[in-house]
Amino acid sequence: MIEINGQKWEARPDTRYKYDYKKIADNIASGKWPEIDNYRALILDDLWFIVRFVLKVPDRLSNHPFVVQACQDVENGPKDYTLDVWAREHFKSTIITIAETIQFSLKEPDEATGIFSYVRPVAKKFLGSIKTVFQNEKILAHCFPDIVWPDCEKQAPLWSLDEGLVLKRGTNRKEPNISAWGLVEGMPTGFHFGRRVYDDISTEDMAASPDMMDSVKTKFDSSQNLGTDTGHHRVIGTYYHHDDPLTFIRGKKAIGTGEPRYHYRFKPATDDGTSTGKPVMLSERRLDDLKGTRTFNCQQLLDPSPLSDMKLNPDLFLPIERRMIPKEVYRFMLIDQAGDLDSALKKTGGDPWAVGVVAVEPFSDDIGQSRVFLEDLWIEPSSESEAIDQIVRMYLKAGMIMKLGVEKVSTSTTHLHVASALRAHGRYVSWEPGANGVLLRPAGRNKKKMIESALGWPMGNGKIFYSTSCPTNYVERMKMEMRNFPVWHDDGINMLAYLYDILKEYIFGAAEEASEAEKRKRYQTKPAVRGWMSM
Repeated sequence: MIEINGQKWEARPDTRYKYDYKKIADNIASGKWPEIDNYRALILDDLWFIVRFVLKVPDRLSNHPFVVQACQDVENGPKDYTLDVWAREHFKSTIITIAETIQFSLKEPDEATGIFSYVRPVAKKFLGSIKTVFQNEKILAHCFPDIVWPDCEKQAPLWSLDEGLVLKRGTNRKEPNISAWGLVEGMPTGFHFGRRVYDDISTEDMAASPDMMDSVKTKFDSSQNLGTDTGHHRVIGTYYHHDDPLTFIRGKKAIGTGEPRYHYRFKPATDDGTSTGKPVMLSERRLDDLKGTRTFNCQQLLDPSPLSDMKLNPDLFLPIERRMIPKEVYRFMLIDQAGDLDSALKKTGGDPWAVGVVAVEPFSDDIGQSRVFLEDLWIEPSSESEAIDQIVRMYLKAGMIMKLGVEKVSTSTTHLHVASALRAHGRYVSWEPGANGVLLRPAGRNKKKMIESALGWPMGNGKIFYSTSCPTNYVERMKMEMRNFPVWHDDGINMLAYLYDILKEYIFGAAEEASEAEKRKRYQTKPAVRGWMSM
């Protein structure tokens, strides 16, 4: 048992430490080695020494093999473009955001560190912890009299959570040594940091707002302009959503090589990343308590959206080359008009229009499903006149359209304007019962349930395809809607779900194992005999 900076400590036999702290303490106690010089060297070179003896994290936590090894992982890994996604309560912020920031500031007193969180008050909490350490832990002032003020609050030029912390330095640069900022709220202007730390840029509340997640992603990219040519940055956090900012950052690729841009360190709460795995740090009892929470998968296993929990898995939205789509199909055109025409016109975040041309193979399999092929797609915010122009272009391009379905929103007359625009091009649509135009209505149904019930089964059975000739950006938009369902926009998938309302009017013949010629013959048979269409 030894004591350093008032902290009693004893080495664990199952842990590999960076240094022999007992030998160091004994030599200091005997007068063989100078105390200040040795402690200064340890603080500059050993993150775990800071965690245990400067931050004074209790021995039962900091002396755990996981924490000791995690400190060494950070020290031995790259310094720039790192993404650390660790389970909650596993010391990522303590080690990187707090301990390493203190260490960097002592190594490079003329440099500046900016701590960035989702909003500025969150970043200030990290800065507050650092501020307290510099004020209260006199070992820092004793070991670094050239850098740390004896009385920070009285002597430092700047010493507040709003303005940042300034240590003794040889320059008059405008950036404090350490300061706290927000991405969507409180981003600095005109500052450039040699070191940037992004911690808590994804939160549980944010996960319920895909629009806010998109905003953070944009702001994260924008904040790269706050760095320096020789600087570096780290990203730290815990997943809260399968499409949150951390997932976005993890997916970034290096220009030219296509390799992952960020060095990814992944530390779930169990040794195999499953709920039945052995805890890597927490006690079995603590982990069992957490298993009963709805955030266990995200915050402990770092699996924000298990496939079993996903309502509409975009991986089941299957690509197909245009030439592989069957020739014997009936085509439908579906229109989901913007619910908020004013914001759609101004393009201020309102619902976009979603228009699709869908081909249906007129045969069903043994589970009563026909293959569906999305042949053309357009999803954009626009004015009604712009949308109708786009609808006409797609209608004329598609060839023969069996049914044109237009969502009827309140008292809107969009369907009449669409019919008028098509009539100018020699195409006639009637909205009478049984005609080639149909008004699509929710009919009192819950929209989310309608979408899930319409698309869940055919997608799960490999029946919904999209043509690779569809514009990539609109296909990705559809996939994002599926991935984020039911908490994001649903314009495209709502449009596609309406197809199944229309198909209720039709009777599908069994596909069986017929030859192409037999299928063609059956396809041409009148509905009253064995057809699939009943008008």
